[in-house]
Amino acid sequence: MNAISGHRGAIVGIVFLALLSSSLPVPAQTPPASVDLSTVLTLAREASPKVALERQDIAIAHAERRTAGAWPNPTLSYNHSRQPGELTNFGSTRAQEVSIELPLLIAGQRGARMEAADRGIEAAQARFAASGNDLAADAGAAFIALLLAQETLAARTAGVDELSRLRDIVAGRQAAGMASQYELLRVDVEQASWRTQTAEAEVAVAEVQAQLAILLGFPGWQPHGVGELHPLEVAPGVPEASENPAFVAALREEEAAQAGIEVARRERFPEVSLNAGRFWTSSPFGATNTLGLSVEIPIFDTRGGALDKARAEALSANLRRRLLEAKVQADVYRYGVQVARRTAVLERFRAQMMPNLPALKQMAGDSYRLGKSSITELLDATRARYEARINQLNLVASLMEAQLRLEAARGKLSAAPTERSGAFGDDKDL
Repeated sequence: MNAISGHRGAIVGIVFLALLSSSLPVPAQTPPASVDLSTVLTLAREASPKVALERQDIAIAHAERRTAGAWPNPTLSYNHSRQPGELTNFGSTRAQEVSIELPLLIAGQRGARMEAADRGIEAAQARFAASGNDLAADAGAAFIALLLAQETLAARTAGVDELSRLRDIVAGRQAAGMASQYELLRVDVEQASWRTQTAEAEVAVAEVQAQLAILLGFPGWQPHGVGELHPLEVAPGVPEASENPAFVAALREEEAAQAGIEVARRERFPEVSLNAGRFWTSSPFGATNTLGLSVEIPIFDTRGGALDKARAEALSANLRRRLLEAKVQADVYRYGVQVARRTAVLERFRAQMMPNLPALKQMAGDSYRLGKSSITELLDATRARYEARINQLNLVASLMEAQLRLEAARGKLSAAPTERSGAFGDDKDL
C-alpha cells in the first residue's frame, strides 16, 4: 500500500512539474555573436526581451476585452424558515423561498464597454509598434557607434603598426650614423601615446557593446559589428506626421479615451434587475410565484465623477496627441537639416582633405629619407593622415545616425535602410 502511494505521489509530482514548466515563460533566444544593421533592427523589433515585455500590454488589452464582453451573472438566493410557535404563515410550520435576480444592461453598457475595449486593443498595438520603432532607432544608433568604435580601434592599431615600421627605419638609420638617439626616442614617445589611445579605443568598443546589450536586453552579450560605415539611403519626400508610430499610438489612445467617455455616460444609468422567485410552505402546502423589477435610486451617487474623469482623460489624450504631432514635425525637420548639413560637410572634407593624404605620406617619407626634414615632421604627417581617417569615420557615423533618426521620425524603420556603398569612396588606404 505504501509503495502504491509512493508511485502515485511521484506521478503527481511529475505532472505538477510538467504543468509548471509549461506555464513558465520561454527564455529569450540567444542573439548571434556578429550582427549587421539589419539584424540589430530585427532584434529590436522582434526578439528583444524588452519587446516581449511590451507585447504583454496587448495580451492585457485582449483580456480586458474578454471582461467587457461578459454578461452579468445572475444572483440566486434561498431562504428556509421554521415557526416553532403559533402558526401565522399560511397556517404552516415551515416556509421556503428561492429567488433569482438578473441585472439588465438596458442602457447599452455592454456594447459601450466592448467598443472601448476594442479601442484599447488598437491603442496597445499602436504603442507596441511605437516602442519597437523607438527601440530600433536607439539600437541602430548604438550599432553605428559600435562600428565607429571598431573602425576607430582599427585605425589606431594601424597607426601603431605604422609607427613600428617607422621606428625600424629610424633604428636602421641610427645604426648607419644617419639618425640621432633623439629621433629614435621621439618615435618611441609617439608610439607610446598611440598605444594609450589604442587601449582607450578598446575600452570604447567594450562600452558600446555593453550599451547595445543593455538596450536590447541580452545579458552577457558582446556583439561584433559587421559592415562598414557608409551613408544610408533615405527615402525621398516629406512625410506626414500620421506615418510616425508614436503619433499613431497617441491618436489611438485618444480614440480609446473618447470611447471611455461613452462608457462612463452609459454607466450613469440606474441599475435595473429582473427578479423572479417562488415562496412555498409545507404542512399544509401553499405556493406563491413572484416576478418583479428592482431599480437603483441615484440619490447619493450619480456616478458623475467617473464621467468627469473620462472627459479629463480624453482631453489629456488630445493634448498629448497634439504635442506629439508638433514634436514629430520638429524631429523630421531637425534630422532633415542634420542630414543635409552633415552630407555637405562630409563631401567637402573628402574633396579637400582625402585626395592629398597619399601624396602627404609619400612626400614626408621621401623628404625624411633624403634628410630634408626632421623626424618631427614625419611623425606630424603620419599623425595627420590617421587623424584625418578617424575624423572621416566620425563624420560618416554622425551622418548615418542622423539618417537613421530621420527614418525613425518618418516611421520608415520597418526595414533596414540600405547603405550607399561607394557613394563617398573608400579611403582606408592612407
